[in-house]
Amino acid sequence: MKKTIILIIPNHFKIYKAFSANLEKMGFDIVLLFTSDEEFRYKSFSQRITNFFRKTILRDKKYKENLKNKYDDECLTKALSNVQKKADHALVIRPDYFSKETIQLLKKKTNQLVAYQWDGIDRYPKVKDLIGVFDRFFLFDLDDYKKYKSIFSNVFPITNFYFDFDSADLKNFSEKEKKEVFFIGSFIESRMEDVFNLIRIFNKLEISTNINLLYFDEQSPLKYKRSEINFITKPLSYLEALEEVKKSNIVLDFVDTVHNGLSFRIFETLCFSKKLITNNPLVKNYDFYSPNNILVWEKSIDEEKLKEFLSKDYEILDKEIKNKYSFTSWINYIFK
Repeated sequence: MKKTIILIIPNHFKIYKAFSANLEKMGFDIVLLFTSDEEFRYKSFSQRITNFFRKTILRDKKYKENLKNKYDDECLTKALSNVQKKADHALVIRPDYFSKETIQLLKKKTNQLVAYQWDGIDRYPKVKDLIGVFDRFFLFDLDDYKKYKSIFSNVFPITNFYFDFDSADLKNFSEKEKKEVFFIGSFIESRMEDVFNLIRIFNKLEISTNINLLYFDEQSPLKYKRSEINFITKPLSYLEALEEVKKSNIVLDFVDTVHNGLSFRIFETLCFSKKLITNNPLVKNYDFYSPNNILVWEKSIDEEKLKEFLSKDYEILDKEIKNKYSFTSWINYIFK
């Protein structure tokens, strides 16, 4: 008989589609898929005016967020009322979107309630009030784990992973005649010097670049518009970005300083045997790290080191090491 699961996940870049595909491949029956953080619309003009007043006069930037969370609570409560039989498992990504009462209601609908906080607790501190409700609570940020492991007996450290729902994709994509570098991320002014230094070196080495930066109107990077960078206002979906990773030989990754862990992109390069260039030094601590496959820069980009790195053949890793970071292994671990 199929195991049943309730999946509650933010609608970030439609990543829920990859979760669903992988769970179904593993034989799970998803009895409820609920996506939080959907595009929010004010219920009334008065809500919009109140938010404007609180934001501009009272400097309260949480009013709209609280409205969104209340809306998520209401929608999830309604969806759970249609779940008649207890699920074997429930997985909540980013539980901080919900109230304690809603999480407690969810717990009554499942035999095992698990959470994954893929953002730091200091960014979303209200999640601390929810940890004790879960059977197992997994933390992406290693600093969070060190800080809270003595307070909560149900917290565990865990990394991100790569999706393995399409076994035909899990092959070596690196042997392409034409080399191309791929990056997609948010426009952050402090990164731009490194971005342009990398582009300059890639141009010198006759390596084409596919650099995509997402920005919003209030931070329009006008002074960079004539560069080789693709400035985009509509993000790619997770699966669209994954296709770009597959088509490239080299992938860039910039560390997010508000976290202490490895991004999904790093595990995608592991999955598809891509060369990785990153400024996240933590990657050196992992068993899949190889200087042939991963170049880490911390303060500045050394042109000669980059050139030497790109001239090396990709080192094929042991299958056991690679499989350890698959979604299948990840799910089996969190639900054990």
